Amino acid sequence: MKNDFGIVTNIQQFAANDGPGIRTTVFLKGCLLNCKWCHNPEGVRHFPEVFHFWPNCINCGNCAAACPTDAMTEIKNPPTYPDQKGWKGKLGSKIIQINKEKCINCFQCVDACDFDALVVSGKFMTVDEVITEVEKDIPFYKESGGGLTLSGGEPTAQPEFALALFKAAKEKGINTALDTSGFQSWSLLEKILDYTDYVLYDLKHLDRNQHIAFTGVPNDLILENLKKIVLREDVTTYIRLPLLPGVNDSEENIRATGAFIQSLGLKTVYLLPAHPFAGQSYRLVGIDYPFPIGESYPEEKATVAKTILESYGLDVKMWIAWVEDNISDKSPLKEPAVLPTTGT
Repeated sequence: MKNDFGIVTNIQQFAANDGPGIRTTVFLKGCLLNCKWCHNPEGVRHFPEVFHFWPNCINCGNCAAACPTDAMTEIKNPPTYPDQKGWKGKLGSKIIQINKEKCINCFQCVDACDFDALVVSGKFMTVDEVITEVEKDIPFYKESGGGLTLSGGEPTAQPEFALALFKAAKEKGINTALDTSGFQSWSLLEKILDYTDYVLYDLKHLDRNQHIAFTGVPNDLILENLKKIVLREDVTTYIRLPLLPGVNDSEENIRATGAFIQSLGLKTVYLLPAHPFAGQSYRLVGIDYPFPIGESYPEEKATVAKTILESYGLDVKMWIAWVEDNISDKSPLKEPAVLPTTGT
């Protein structure tokens, strides 16, 4: 069946940041946005692909020799971690740049590499294979109120597979959380929501033009879908606001965001300040990163954003670990230990 297979980049167990309780987060490949700050760049494209993990590379050239389309080019790069110990490769000597237009994903280069310097992001898995991994943690879900979270990429970019996974989770008595940008047709999103307990909804920018500039798409559909989601009494909605320097952290945008969330009747907002590890991930797989690498978002600026949002009556959580001590007004929960049920 078409919806029985999907492309998964990772299954992370014991996740504490992706919804209430201890959760298993399944990362689906493919995204409908192209955010310049994406922390999972290997999950953006909608198919399995090869990345060069250069710290393991010994510059043997076997991969380039095996490539049938001449998609690999050697380039010189200065060392990224000159004092880092333990790398197998020669720091700063060579980087393999993979021409994605030429690459046909035959993975012959991966087979030719004996040092795990070429890795494939994205694996075809069936619903049963994913759920078999997820249900291993059922005892932890029962103790903590956790469950399955679908993330990405953008999980709704594989709508049939996401729906099938949530249906299967419900059959096992596992609660579900959807980590989404909301950029999907309502007709598809609504079907997934019928099997969703929690929605972790990213608001990236309230200004339409700025949203296009930094994500590649307008925000009209995203805002309209959020308005519809919060009207559902069977879904608990949490807003997540990434804080990116010079992108969406202006006072004007923070105030616009606070006023919009307040108008929806929601209470809780999770702030996600840019962390210093994203840029390193880009460098490790040979992708340019447009922001400073290794720099944390300034604590004082995050505090200013928190204070502004609190002035709109919002309960603001810094994204250290999931905290659910103040349930959203739109939540059907009476206490965190009680799990909501959705339609079947």
